[in-house]
Amino acid sequence: MAASIEPVSMVAEGRRGPLRSSSRGIHAFRVTRRPTSILRRGFVGSTWLVAGALCFVLDGVESAGWPRQGALVLSALSALFGLWVFWRDGACRITAVGLYHLAFALFVGFSGLYQVARAWSDAAGASLFPALAICYFVQVTTWLLFWSGLGIPDLPPDAGQADGRTAGWAMRCGAVLLTLAVAGSTMIPGSVPLVNSAGFIGVLLLSAGLLGGPMRRWLPLGAVVIGVAFAIYFIYLFNGFGRLVLGALALALLVIAAHRDRRRLTKSLVLLGAAPVLLFLAGLRASDASASPGVEEDGFESAVSPLHSFAQLLDLHAMGSLPMAMGETFLNAAVGLIPRAIWPEKPVGFGADLVPFLSPELAGTAHSEAALWHGEWLFNFGLPGLALMIPVTGLVVRAIDWLLLRASSKPLDRPSAVGVYAGTILAAVGLFDLVWVGSFTYVVRTGGRLLVLLAVLLLLAWGASRLRTSGHAAESYSVAGSRRAGSHRAGGGARAERRSAMLQRSCSSGRFSGL
Repeated sequence: MAASIEPVSMVAEGRRGPLRSSSRGIHAFRVTRRPTSILRRGFVGSTWLVAGALCFVLDGVESAGWPRQGALVLSALSALFGLWVFWRDGACRITAVGLYHLAFALFVGFSGLYQVARAWSDAAGASLFPALAICYFVQVTTWLLFWSGLGIPDLPPDAGQADGRTAGWAMRCGAVLLTLAVAGSTMIPGSVPLVNSAGFIGVLLLSAGLLGGPMRRWLPLGAVVIGVAFAIYFIYLFNGFGRLVLGALALALLVIAAHRDRRRLTKSLVLLGAAPVLLFLAGLRASDASASPGVEEDGFESAVSPLHSFAQLLDLHAMGSLPMAMGETFLNAAVGLIPRAIWPEKPVGFGADLVPFLSPELAGTAHSEAALWHGEWLFNFGLPGLALMIPVTGLVVRAIDWLLLRASSKPLDRPSAVGVYAGTILAAVGLFDLVWVGSFTYVVRTGGRLLVLLAVLLLLAWGASRLRTSGHAAESYSVAGSRRAGSHRAGGGARAERRSAMLQRSCSSGRFSGL
């Protein structure tokens, strides 16, 4: 049974006819989806699985002296499957499931095509085809079991739209955060993670106010303002490393833009712009290649090396040289947000754990490696961990997808609603970090941004509480003053009546008879 969002109206009658229901609690939303046939899902999933199985026949088949047919076809299938799910899931909306598959298409599909074309894995001694096969079948199986039946959501007309007051708050708050982040990066040497996160949240809130509020009618003007804000972030807060952060910010803005689509224009923009963006980001890294020994001159190494590292881990596991961490990296990720200044002995992340195995010559330095989300499960539990990865990933990504759908299915009529909406977008776009290098980077980057957003909402709630307290105090003082004034007037009247009565009694007794 798949679902949609159906508004349940509670209409009140007024003297001039029915009153429009308010968005504050009078509209309730029931999360449902359009039904998707189980047979159809099973047929489509089986088709993808059979297509992947046929690649085993091609593996090792030599054509014109080139024995990489299986890896080539499986890489292309991985890219196509990831892009197909991104395009299909959620219809016009960009969903968490779609973003997870877009990351899979990049870090597995594109990476495999790149390495097959350059024969990188053969030269390094790692087996590419087994790594591709595991990633592909885990991905298709997870989609078939947990995500294939989500269907297409039906959203009400005012879903994800902010009123003028809330949109104005989001734009002001975003502009202030971006300004403070730029000022902080200028005054504080080096890039402080929270400063970068503040700038990230600033651009996101500014865009939510522009694209979700009344300003959406002037889309060209809003696009210019958002472009300027993104450029400010790029110039003042981007230091040349962490290019995935730029991609995550761009995707977050596109998630907001996709909510106003009636056709898949934003998704088309993502797919058509993927190649130019990759070339641009690779060019940023390639400019530093001459100063960094071992870095690929074309700048694609950080995007394609995780699959290669995962293949190396598989080889080490097959030789019995890879110990099992038994979930230790997940525990390390759980404490990733604790500053090392407070806890100097804090455990390192999964990327640093890989260095002694993949780059032993760099052990003891600040270097880290990336070996995909799949690599973390292999590192912790061996091959059974890759089977355990299927239900855990399926449920976690589905939960993030549901939260994003829930947050975007209602009007953004309060700052808290905008905050929840922005938070779910952060959790969704952070899935790129999860696929790329695992849980530690996801927790540190996404968790840092969520902390900044939470601080903004708590500050707003504190300010609103102070205003309510001062308003109640002023009202109480006014009421007390009115009561005292009324008591004074009532007391004065009573005294006048008593004096008049005494005068009348004196006159009647003859005390003033001589007058």
